[in-house]
Order: sequence, then C-alpha cells, then structure tokens
Amino acid sequence: MRLALATVGTLGDVRPFAALAGALTARGHEVTAVAWELHRAAFAQSGARFEPAGPPTADDEIRRTAAEAARQRSPLAEVTVLRRFHLRDAAEHYAALCRLLAGHDLVLLHGIHALAAAAVADGGLRHATAVFDPVLLPTATAPPAGMPHLGPLNRVLWRALDHALRVEDRALAAALRGAGSPSADAKPRMFRARSPLLHLVAVSPTLAPPPPDVPPSVHFTGAWVTRRPAGSLPDFVERFLSSGAPPLLATFGSMADDRDGLIGRVVDAARSIGLRVIVQDAGEPSVAERDGVLRVGTLDHRALLPNVAAIVHHGGAGTTHAAARAGIPQLVIPRVGDQRFWAERVRQLGIGPSALQARRATPARLVDRLRRLTDEPAHRTAARRVAERMAHEDGLARAVGLLEAAVDGTNRAAY
Repeated sequence: MRLALATVGTLGDVRPFAALAGALTARGHEVTAVAWELHRAAFAQSGARFEPAGPPTADDEIRRTAAEAARQRSPLAEVTVLRRFHLRDAAEHYAALCRLLAGHDLVLLHGIHALAAAAVADGGLRHATAVFDPVLLPTATAPPAGMPHLGPLNRVLWRALDHALRVEDRALAAALRGAGSPSADAKPRMFRARSPLLHLVAVSPTLAPPPPDVPPSVHFTGAWVTRRPAGSLPDFVERFLSSGAPPLLATFGSMADDRDGLIGRVVDAARSIGLRVIVQDAGEPSVAERDGVLRVGTLDHRALLPNVAAIVHHGGAGTTHAAARAGIPQLVIPRVGDQRFWAERVRQLGIGPSALQARRATPARLVDRLRRLTDEPAHRTAARRVAERMAHEDGLARAVGLLEAAVDGTNRAAY
C-alpha cells in the first residue's frame, strides 16, 4: 500500500514518524514522508521518499519559539505563540500539502498539523491521525492537564478548554481562508486533529494508561522506537563512563534555549553533591570535558541511558519514554506544553521526585531534588519495575498492524 506520513515540529515530533516509516517500508509498503526540509536527515535511513513542505525552518528558530512560549504566563498564551509559528506561510504550505498528499491509500498526519488536516479533508483523502501524548484527548475520568479533578464534571472542564482554544481555531480558519481552503468554514481545530477512522496515541500504556471511555477508533500503541540495534558510543564517552561512578545526564531536548542558565545551575548543583555529569546539548556538536563534566552533542539514548545513574530533562515524551525504558530515575524540569503532563506522570509512577519549574530551580532546590533523585532507593526500584513492563511493548508493530487494517477496511490489526 502507499502511505504518506505528514508531520511538523521538533525532533520529538519527527523521530517517531521516521521509525514508523522504517517499519512500514520493511513490510514492503511504499511510504512518502512530508515534513519541513529541516527534517530530511531524520528520514534518511527509513526507506521512505522524502518530500519537503513548509517554510524554511532552522533549529535556532524552534529554540527561540520554545523560549518565547516558555516565557508566557499561561498555557493558552503558549499555544498562541506556537500557533503563529506553525501557520507561517500557511497558503504556500497548504498548497504543497494538497499536492504531495494526494494519491496515497492512506495519509497519517500528526495531530498538531492543522494544515495537513485541512489538506486531507479538502482532498477527500482517507486519513488517520497520531499524537505523542494524551493531553488533548477528552475523558470523563480525568480533567485537562493542570485543572482540578471534578469527577463526573470533568467533561465540563474539557468543554471549557475547547471553548478557550477557539480563539486559535479562528486564527486557523482565517489562515485557511487566505489559502483558499474549503475547511476554513468547517470549524477547523488548531493542534487537535483527530481522525474518526483511526487515531493513534503513540505512548506507553505503562506510562499513561488509556482512559476507559476513549472511542473505539483511539488506540494507545506504545512508543514508536526503531528496532535497529543501538549505535555504539564514541570512544571519549566510553572513557568518561569508565573513569568513575555512573554520571547524571542533563539534557533539555531540541527545543532547549538556555538563556536563563538552567543547565549551568543543574551542573553546579550536581557537582556540589559529588555527582559527575554528562550534559547533552542537541545544538552543541563540540565535545568538552572538565572537572567531572562531559559536554556532548546528539547521542543515541538507547546506548547512553543504561550507563547513567539518573537523568534530568525537560519532560519531552521521547526523553521520558527513553529514560523509563532504561530503568533509570528521572527529574523533570518542564517548560511548555505536554512536558508538565509527563512530569506529573513521573511523580505518580514514583520513578522520580516531583517536578521543579525552571523559574523556581534555585541552587538549593536543585540540590534537594538531585539528592532525592539519586539517594532514594524507591525511585530506582519503581523505575526498574516500569522498565520491565515496557520491555513487552512494541508500539511500531501495533501501529503498523492498525494502519494496515485501516487500509484494508477491517477492524482487525494484523501485528
């Protein structure tokens, strides 16, 4: 079958699609990946044909946008910042998507990709959607993230959230109207595309159990992680690891913008209690080692994480899953979006202490959290227990089977 995968965003929004593309091509399917030119390299080993769509985008622009969103005083203000970024050159981007997505048996698009959702609707294309967190999945069993639990009245809170987001929906409708999209008058939803045919939530059911009241079209597949063997670590990393006790890993993802000096504060706090540290900066290709601290660029987490004592990170879905699979305790310092959700799940599962907001991450608080992270055996025990459960999950196989069944028009997932 011929499938198109359409995504935008950070590496955390793209790498799972690249892993899925590899799994689909391995099954003999013809796959077209449609994303920003920036993400061409992510699909290089997937076997998919890559087609760029959207305005020129650089890593620095993503970091600056994430930093601007993090400075906002409310989640809704954060959404406005992100919406403006996603709708740049909307008319040209929409036109490219209409052209590139046509002719496929099925289009799988990221739930945040509002322009792709309009393109498939306007083209009458059979499509599914996918997300990497359940934050915007309405359920009576839980309130929207950050809101109080009201029991049977949780649905009222979800309706209130949907109403609050309509200002972003109106901005999307205006952009689509300028692009000539008929979807402009069909109540489009910004960042909340959800196909009635098939909606994949690519998260571990161990980390985020599916609510009991989700529709039959919604499936929690498990995370989409490549089955290729983990890459080997560079010699300089191996030397550092073997030269002392397992270090702490500090990494804040491809959205990281360290203007507030958070990384330096984490390192200073860790060193003050005798921890060695690896600092991973996706935007820093150079290597530097000094006073028990190794700074590195991008490394394969599957190879690195089993060799560290614990991790401090931003709470991205990919990093949270990778640390949980490795069975190591984690401290989350969230900034925007779903990062707060994953921080709370880490606390609830006992695989790390309670989160620390970046603006409240004083030296004293960091020392306290790092001591709890590394000294409390309960966190390591819980992390190992979660890792054992996640070892039995195969999100890619589950997703491939569901997509094949959707194309075949059956309700059976052959995986």
